[in-house]
Amino acid sequence: MNRSLFHPHCFQEKRNWIKKSRYGLFIENIIQDALLFVFLLGVLSVFRGTFLFLFRDTLSAGTPWQDIGLTLWYGLRISLKTAGACVLPSFVIGTLLQTAWPKWNGTAWRLVWLCLVMGILSFLFQMRIPYYQEFHNAFGPFMFNTFHDDVGAIITTSIEQYQAVRRVLVGICCTVVLSGLGWCWIKTLSPKLEKPLQTVRCPWLVVILICIFLVPFAVFVRKGGSFTFNGSIYWKNAARMNQHILNEAVLDDIQAIYRARKIYKSLRKSSASVNESEVRAAAARLSGQPEYTSDDLLGLFSRTAPGSVGEKPEHIFVIVAETYMMWPLLDKYEQYPLADGMRRLLKRSDAVLVNHFLPASNGTMFGLTSVVLGIPELNLYAAARPTAQTPYETALHTQLKTLGYRTRFLYGGFSSWNDVGSFIKNQQFDEGLYASDFEGNTGVWGVPDRDFLQGVSKFITSEPSFNVILTSSNHPPYRVDMSREPDLPTVENLASMLPAQTADKDLVASRMWHFAYADKYLAEFVEAMLAKYPNSLFVITGDHADRWTMQASPSDYERIAVPLILIGPQVHKQAWPQQTAGSHMDIAATVLELVLPSGASYYALGKNLFAPAENQIPVGVSAYNWITPSEVGRMQENSTELLPGASAALSDTERETVLQRVKDIRTVAAWRVLKGIKLNGEK
Repeated sequence: MNRSLFHPHCFQEKRNWIKKSRYGLFIENIIQDALLFVFLLGVLSVFRGTFLFLFRDTLSAGTPWQDIGLTLWYGLRISLKTAGACVLPSFVIGTLLQTAWPKWNGTAWRLVWLCLVMGILSFLFQMRIPYYQEFHNAFGPFMFNTFHDDVGAIITTSIEQYQAVRRVLVGICCTVVLSGLGWCWIKTLSPKLEKPLQTVRCPWLVVILICIFLVPFAVFVRKGGSFTFNGSIYWKNAARMNQHILNEAVLDDIQAIYRARKIYKSLRKSSASVNESEVRAAAARLSGQPEYTSDDLLGLFSRTAPGSVGEKPEHIFVIVAETYMMWPLLDKYEQYPLADGMRRLLKRSDAVLVNHFLPASNGTMFGLTSVVLGIPELNLYAAARPTAQTPYETALHTQLKTLGYRTRFLYGGFSSWNDVGSFIKNQQFDEGLYASDFEGNTGVWGVPDRDFLQGVSKFITSEPSFNVILTSSNHPPYRVDMSREPDLPTVENLASMLPAQTADKDLVASRMWHFAYADKYLAEFVEAMLAKYPNSLFVITGDHADRWTMQASPSDYERIAVPLILIGPQVHKQAWPQQTAGSHMDIAATVLELVLPSGASYYALGKNLFAPAENQIPVGVSAYNWITPSEVGRMQENSTELLPGASAALSDTERETVLQRVKDIRTVAAWRVLKGIKLNGEK
């Protein structure tokens, strides 16, 4: 009698599974495990091929088929690890448990486990597609920061921008189909492969041979198709191709998440595990002293201002613009009307651009924290730490208060986002203004930039003020009302300007439009304030980049850099050093030395970008990267990239010196975030 493969009695076949000998049960289960292993490898390979097909437009023109074949081969090898890890619970809970306890139904467990694994792989693949579109990575460390953000807004964005509902439905369909195919594969082939082994005369010998085989096989799988470490493939050495898309395709979703988790934990551990002796050694190197003997870090942070070159500004504005990236300001993209407002402002005689500049990390709160506190944000969530319950000594607003400035934080979003309201209050800003304080329709992330920035101007009076402004509109799900903006190019016009091979032109054009919208009203706000208060200083940067670019395979520089723009009477282009580099943590020292009188003391960990130290290569420090005037590098990987216009890369000695300084800055910052300003007295 023919029974459905999913009929409750399918596990019994022609005889009751309980009546089989332990040997018979072992053989039945081990063969099913082997078939499950092969099926998983096949599924992971199909997903890999599908990923390459979906992003085929990102491949370089003329990419040889040999490269595609090598990518699939390396991917198959590294997926041995994933398949092995997924089969292990089936082997332990199914095969071993039923062999020891025959009443346990290992086959039924295997079906449940197969469905669960197919569900996980299917949904991860659906997540991988929009993640790569946004971040150009098959999952990265940033994903582990998700639940520190506004989860509700993220869910709304996922539904509206990334078709989350459709992807969930596709994931469910894939789960059902793959589970059915997998079970058909196992139940069809298992009896045929099992039959010859069920009638052997020396079953114990077969068991011994299988157990002996499993040991080297486990080593082979664990090392990604090799028996030696040198021949192995794993996430650190999987980037063997000459294109980023191919290297990302090598990693299946499980391996990509494993890589992201390892990097995330490594960065947090390296920062969180600092001890006092390391901090003192780092402080000594940073201060140029043979040893650091002070009982706190104030001696390291203490600086003396050389004196401002102009009149003290009436108002100071530090604007952290949502996803304001550096690449739209590059000459190669000038034909696209993305950053016309900033380009117009940069033509002023009192405006300069730092183009070798990095955000603190790849999230808004990290960038804001670094700008406000004057330290690098190492993904330690400094704003939420007990040490941030009182103002930091290096905080820019705290030190400007002593000069008579009223300190103000203005954000078009909500005070509950990342609990930013509590952070601003703890840091003792005089005012904190949020979405409810401004007119305009409130969206997922708050009040649109047009209404928000027009509202900001109403709070600026003749009283000297220091203002930190955080915008929010240039962010998925990109829902600004376009009908209100007739002066901006339409999405259709922007789409028509894109190269023919651009994938998903409508989405790219929508992103372009929102960037142009944010740029337009940011520039108009600056011009309006300068017209009313000409003696004002503006500092403009992006909270992060690392979202989208015009390139299918962007360079690290185009992918992660943000601009730093300074405008005001205190800014002199002729005094601006061409060879400089920095990050968010350097804004505080730069502003203070533009404002403070000669001989005034202040605290900072960063440097004045107008006056980089002599005989020292300027460097910007980010959570995942570092940058100099000639190179950008990755923190956890031995890879660097020569910057546009750089004549030569750093020498090995120069790079080693730069990396040591980066490490020292991170060490000191980690101590300040985790333990405070005091050292414990260990000399």
